[in-house]
Amino acid sequence: MHREQVGGCYMKIGRYQDAVDIEQPLLETSKIVLGKEHPNTLTRIQNLAVTLREMGKFNEALSLEQPLLETSKRVLGEEHPNTLARIQNLAVTFMQMGRFNEALSLEQPLLETSKRVFGEEHPLTLARIQNLAGTLWEMGRFNETLTLEQHLLDTSKRVWGEEHPNTLIVIQNQAVKFIEIGRFNEALSLEQPLLETSKRVLGEEHPNTLTRMQNLAEIFRHMGRFNEALSLEQPLLETSRRVLGEEHPNTLNRIQNLSVTLMEIGRFNDALSLDQPLLEKSKRVLGEEHPNTLARIQNLAEIFKRMGRFNEALSLEQPLLETSTRVLGEEHPNTLARIQNLAVTLIEMGKFNAALSLQQPLYETSKRVLGKEHPNTLMGIQNLAEIFRHLGRFNEALALEQPLLETSKRVLGEEHPNTLARIQNLAVIFWEMGRFDETLSLEQSLLQTSKRVLGEEHPITMNRIQNLAVTLIEMGRFNEALSLQQPLLEKSKSVLGEEHPNTLSRIQNLAELFKRMGRLNEALSLEQPLLETSRRVLGQEHPHTLTRTHNLAITFRNIGQLNEALNLQQPLLNMSKMILGEDHPQTLEMIQALAMTLWHLKREDDALKLEQTLPEGLRNFLGKQIPSPTPLPTSIASDLPKEQDWEIIPVEYVE
Repeated sequence: MHREQVGGCYMKIGRYQDAVDIEQPLLETSKIVLGKEHPNTLTRIQNLAVTLREMGKFNEALSLEQPLLETSKRVLGEEHPNTLARIQNLAVTFMQMGRFNEALSLEQPLLETSKRVFGEEHPLTLARIQNLAGTLWEMGRFNETLTLEQHLLDTSKRVWGEEHPNTLIVIQNQAVKFIEIGRFNEALSLEQPLLETSKRVLGEEHPNTLTRMQNLAEIFRHMGRFNEALSLEQPLLETSRRVLGEEHPNTLNRIQNLSVTLMEIGRFNDALSLDQPLLEKSKRVLGEEHPNTLARIQNLAEIFKRMGRFNEALSLEQPLLETSTRVLGEEHPNTLARIQNLAVTLIEMGKFNAALSLQQPLYETSKRVLGKEHPNTLMGIQNLAEIFRHLGRFNEALALEQPLLETSKRVLGEEHPNTLARIQNLAVIFWEMGRFDETLSLEQSLLQTSKRVLGEEHPITMNRIQNLAVTLIEMGRFNEALSLQQPLLEKSKSVLGEEHPNTLSRIQNLAELFKRMGRLNEALSLEQPLLETSRRVLGQEHPHTLTRTHNLAITFRNIGQLNEALNLQQPLLNMSKMILGEDHPQTLEMIQALAMTLWHLKREDDALKLEQTLPEGLRNFLGKQIPSPTPLPTSIASDLPKEQDWEIIPVEYVE
């Protein structure tokens, strides 16, 4: 086999360094033997640049592609097919670097040239429509993208036929777009028949068929149909290992995707057992600074966050941000996303001012780089409002949240998952402000929409039932709350499982309701086994376990079992200081609760001494009733890679 072909094969199976080891000396030989401007030499420069790009070495790729394009224009001509291909390749590099405007400035005139030189229905022209659509999508210009892709799909069916591989790719791309804008039923209606067609036309183990199986699993995961996602992803991973190899980039992606599904169903240890060795393999196979390796560091941090291991998450995210800034640049979309993720971790740790110091400049950068209405900018506004809420700056949160919701409706659509999440977040702010009637009116209509759009058993719909119940509790409408919470708990057990983190939270919420209703023994009968389960499933040091220990202690105190309360609270406070920190809001609440127990035990001096360790605004509570509001869930941003079947950019190889 020709060395050129061997290099191409290595590139296709993800052995990028092996490809470079062939391509670099081949290029040097070509320059000497054929000359620096010989067409084959130019093609070899392009091949090396594409391989470097796949390795995440964008600046090295760019340093080859920009002068290559100028040489190609001069030697071959501005409209030679290879020159046009190099414009496209340069645009792809810009796009992957997050330099979307530069990509667009190349792709729009390229498409017009391609139409004129090749014709409107030539395969290369159609591929360039797809590439332009991809860039517009990354810029958040969804309507333009969907218009282009629908035209492309209609043309592809007419020119190539309904079952041509290129037509199948166009269908796939449209399905991926529907996933990203939350139109899951439409995505499903495309993906399921597409997978069957792909199996029949290309074969059950063709790489594109395997990718479509992954994308179908992705849809199921977004729809909350986790068991169906799992039933696809587990055999898919085995097939991928056998067909593509253990270290192929797509196999690594599928390990990651399976890990995400396991994380969503609360199987954190199983997810961790995949993610930790995956990260090591990714470092070895792709390199420590490859974009996919960086994404896997973020994903591992996300698992740690779900497990309540925030310090471990932070120890990954802080150096990750430094690396991302250095490798991708300060304003690359992935770098901005990692600032966001770090801010979310700080929020979870109760470090709200530190989060604010990241979030405010991030918002300004995002507006400038991505645009005021880009989905990532909107997420930044949401998280900034979330920080203000935690800081008790409710009016500032509201001033962000209300116009954000209107923008989200207009840009993303009234029923987009993020729009629905923003309705919930606005309701939470109203709740914090004591404006329960406004909260209720939002949550009731939101729940109906959620049932219709996502389904009655989707995890997010179940969260919204819980939120509505919490609002009813605060309004003193306990029986109505109970009529929601009891069937919700049963549904959560059957859909998610008896030990899923969300199910455990619902047991706690039901216990809290019983306490509000004065049914303390029923609360106790839930909280004691819940704490044991939480210790076993989540771990002794998980924040939810700490919260449940605290809640059980309060119940003991309320029924007069003061020593039992004290036996829980003293070690709990030490653990909370160690895990969450001395100034974390939950730690401060635990100090208050312990002081109150000591006060009831007539140990007034100990209670007063403990009270003095609190910030001044939290003192002078002894002998008074302290309300303990039930926390509502917050939204977070994540940086999880998705496997997408985009149109493959033509790569030139010399036969």
